Amino acid sequence: MTSTIRSLHYAALGLLAVVSLASAQVDVAVSGRIPVSVPPFSGAGGPEAAKIVQADLNRTLLIDAKGSGGERYTASATLSGGALNGQLLEGGTALLAKAYTGDARHAAHEFADDITLALTKTKGFATSRLACVTAAGGKKEIGLSDIDGFNAVRLTDDHTISARPKWSADGSAIAYTSYKSGYPDAYVIHLGSRQRTRVAFFPGINTGPAFSPDGGRLALTLSKDGNPQIYTIPSGGGGATRLTHGHGTETSPSWSPDGSRIVYDSDERGSVQLYTIPAGGGEPTRLSTGVSYSAEPDWSPDGTKIAFTGRVAGQFQVGVYDLATGQASILTTGGGQDPSWTRNSRHLVYSRGGSLYVLDTRTRQTARLDNNLTQASEPAVSR
Repeated sequence: MTSTIRSLHYAALGLLAVVSLASAQVDVAVSGRIPVSVPPFSGAGGPEAAKIVQADLNRTLLIDAKGSGGERYTASATLSGGALNGQLLEGGTALLAKAYTGDARHAAHEFADDITLALTKTKGFATSRLACVTAAGGKKEIGLSDIDGFNAVRLTDDHTISARPKWSADGSAIAYTSYKSGYPDAYVIHLGSRQRTRVAFFPGINTGPAFSPDGGRLALTLSKDGNPQIYTIPSGGGGATRLTHGHGTETSPSWSPDGSRIVYDSDERGSVQLYTIPAGGGEPTRLSTGVSYSAEPDWSPDGTKIAFTGRVAGQFQVGVYDLATGQASILTTGGGQDPSWTRNSRHLVYSRGGSLYVLDTRTRQTARLDNNLTQASEPAVSR
């Protein structure tokens, strides 16, 4: 939500179990994706399930899945008795054999994720869900869908501005910002009950809530004591603990996976840059990305990288900062913003021009995601 962040900065300143015998991971280029045959599965609904698995595998940008045979690896399955019984074969050797129960579409996604892990040693993300902002009818609402675009729904219908959805670690809740009351307040929606709670409505700005890894707290931006700073509050609402004490506008907090630190963006030194701070408060540390504008950070699940939106030659692009080396790389060339990591800490989902894309951060390949929601932006991927 780069436009929202820019607006916030300016407005705030103005207002104040898989079985796998597969070999070592294969890093692939465009022409070197791992070929897998996915012929139609047997049983009622089998052909449709095979198409789901094929699309899921291709979406990883690591595997070239085809409906015809003749490839080194073959994914086969039978749908029977409410279960999908899947196998991944290399010749006559089974690399994976597992039964998946429940909804056939979800079972196919699980099978695809296990194939991805078996062949690449990289977690698949076919079972992940996407939250995003959808601009339908000129208003911004929170939308939700499977990562392949199915089961798309609008979570909110407030006819106002909703922004920056973030998942809880267990996938049971989404935190976001809404102007439903006429002011920017922080809300949490519990997906099972669809119960919504306004958890932060202090005077001024209450925006960008992000769940701690244990789900017990939210990091967010509040301006109740002056200029917008980073605070934490209990995830159900309550008293705020101030973490930063800068003179600028500080937004977009994201937690490290161990919950020890928070990364955020700040214009403390003029241009917007990334900083980290201990989750209990302390001295902030600037991350030097080499880009004059760096915002919207997202900490990878493995704790080693931070994705961000960088402005390069006047255009927003997706970048990644490596915490071990202290080096940053800009990974897109055609534009991109709002990056969100998938569970494997390799793929990102980002937005561009009202559409969402998946990016392999190693090969820099991208593919458009069809999530069946109008003018999608600010994606967040469940893990």
